[in-house]
Amino acid sequence: MVLFSSFSGVQKGVTSKGDESSIVLENKYLKVTVDQKNGCFTVLEKISGQQWNPDPWEQAAGILGVTVNGKSETLNISKSKTIKLQRKSKDVVAISFVDPVFEGQTLEGISIDTELRLDPTMSKLDIEVVSYKGGKYKLSDLRYPTRAFSLETDVDKGAAVIPQKQGVICPSYIFPMNGGSFCMWDDATYTAKSTGTLDLFNASGLSMPWWGTYNEKSAVIGIVDEASRPKMFYNINNNGQYLYNSEGKMSPNKRIAYLEPIWNLKKEDQLKLMSYQFIPNGNYVDMAKVYRKEAVKRGFFVSLEDKAKRDPDVKKLAGAVYMGVYGGYPHYVEMPGMTFTFKELSDMIKTTHDELKVDNAFFHAWGVFSNFVPNCWPINENLGGVAGLKEAVDLTKKYGYLYSSYHAYSATLENDPKFDTGLFATNDKGNLKNTGSRWANIDQNKQLGLAQKSLDKEIAALGLEADITDISFSYFADEDNTGYFNLAKYLDSKNLVNGTEHGQQQYIPYFDMFEGMTYLNSSLAQISHRAPLFNLVFHDAIGVFGKIQDPDNQISENGDFAVKSLRNILFGVGSTIFFSPYEFDGMKDMIKMANEVVSPVNKETFFAELKSHEYLSPDFNLQRSKFSSGTVVLVNLGPVKQKTKEGKEVPGFGYEVTYKDGKVSKGSFQVGLKH
Repeated sequence: MVLFSSFSGVQKGVTSKGDESSIVLENKYLKVTVDQKNGCFTVLEKISGQQWNPDPWEQAAGILGVTVNGKSETLNISKSKTIKLQRKSKDVVAISFVDPVFEGQTLEGISIDTELRLDPTMSKLDIEVVSYKGGKYKLSDLRYPTRAFSLETDVDKGAAVIPQKQGVICPSYIFPMNGGSFCMWDDATYTAKSTGTLDLFNASGLSMPWWGTYNEKSAVIGIVDEASRPKMFYNINNNGQYLYNSEGKMSPNKRIAYLEPIWNLKKEDQLKLMSYQFIPNGNYVDMAKVYRKEAVKRGFFVSLEDKAKRDPDVKKLAGAVYMGVYGGYPHYVEMPGMTFTFKELSDMIKTTHDELKVDNAFFHAWGVFSNFVPNCWPINENLGGVAGLKEAVDLTKKYGYLYSSYHAYSATLENDPKFDTGLFATNDKGNLKNTGSRWANIDQNKQLGLAQKSLDKEIAALGLEADITDISFSYFADEDNTGYFNLAKYLDSKNLVNGTEHGQQQYIPYFDMFEGMTYLNSSLAQISHRAPLFNLVFHDAIGVFGKIQDPDNQISENGDFAVKSLRNILFGVGSTIFFSPYEFDGMKDMIKMANEVVSPVNKETFFAELKSHEYLSPDFNLQRSKFSSGTVVLVNLGPVKQKTKEGKEVPGFGYEVTYKDGKVSKGSFQVGLKH
């Protein structure tokens, strides 16, 4: 397969005189044709012969949000009184949409100016919303280009690719699956459940700033410029309107899958630019590898090998079972029925090593302080004090494990006797901000000072080798995040093994492990397959473990312990067992299985690049991954045995791992019953 990728700077063309009825931009790899009638464009990717057509529903170049007669409306900018094309250079065309028409009314004074810029040497097209005017009308947002690079449902065999959490792909065609799952999946595509909007980053947004679509011939990935902040709209196999109306007429719209940017026109000074790269015979893996190069260029990629050179304790993460012991904290201090003493913590650590034979573990103790967050000090004397907790920490060191207490400097809770609204950020009128949430309510610029008050004391008292801090998600679209990064840099300066619950690409240079990432959108999860998009980019830059709200020991929409463990070895994710102290005995079998199945794979592949991933069966359950270490992982996420094309059989919920030395490990998870 041939892959052409780059993210070069924007070309500056020289404006020429005159308008043209249509304009073609062309290089060795792409032919872009812009239609003067509607301002839409097609892209012919020459090597595969794939032609990506414009909006199939309305032939709309873009959809504009505008207030008309006091009501929010959306309109097709291709229905403008004037559409102008202007060739600015051999590789640049400017497109202007002037005075759009809405329901017979001309909205005079509105104009939208865009540019298409073809890279002269590569398979790349930059698309920018350059400027816009609202006249007497209030503009809100613009979807541009709209419904470009779409897939027709059950005609184009491909998928929409969305890097949310680890990542998902949304197939554009029906395929065999469990009957109940199919009912929910297929029905969802006929309702609003298969459409929606995702932010860049934040708690439930994209984990990386790109998305794309692919079919059997070609792939296209759109990468958001660093200075741009669009939202992403998704439409998965939906027709965008009714199935049939009250008169019994069927919708004329075909069901399609597409992804598009939503530009916030209220942010006039914000750059609105995406670069689209076209990959002949490409798919979601190729998209991730294109973005991997861009992540390196942008400075987000710092390898785990380099981190381990700076702090050799990073090596202890390789093959570790992450074990969160939840004592009701940070929600409560000494919560009845949940609190653990430090003697009990030491006993759990000792049992994990001596009885369960776990080689590598990372213990994270939630509930060791006598104060609520953000005051993570002093160590609670009622639970055993500094001496008692140090005994537990010393045990982890003896066994080659890691330990951290739970820390957060981002929240003050209303049930804390020392609840302090003075820590909140305020607006220009002096009113408190972020009052609608218990979490992330403290002014980000005060969080570094809170950490400095206590963390050094704890490091000195316990001799810590690791720290997990529940830092807030960064990169809110319209805010300065300097305070968050000041805290991240301070934590990094301690030269401990650093972790955070809120994993996203911006924190990779400062942390060594992520205890979870963004939350997966439930509606999107129902019509997609999990794909290791994040780890295809960053596996050898950050150790990713499960999220504490969805640990491997809990059943959720992401699966049970068996499915999550199989996905862990497939994606290169560490095991996460998160439990309350009274549950520890019930966790033992899962801890042993995680140590036996997941840890050896994670240990061998921890510093390796995840080179490839593929779905091998029509139902997407049989999957294979390959790492740069030479490790090959084959798993079956379904209950029925499956065969590869080469004839290799994998039982239901089974796995086969071929290690770099040629050793093969096989097994399967079974459902059993004891009388």
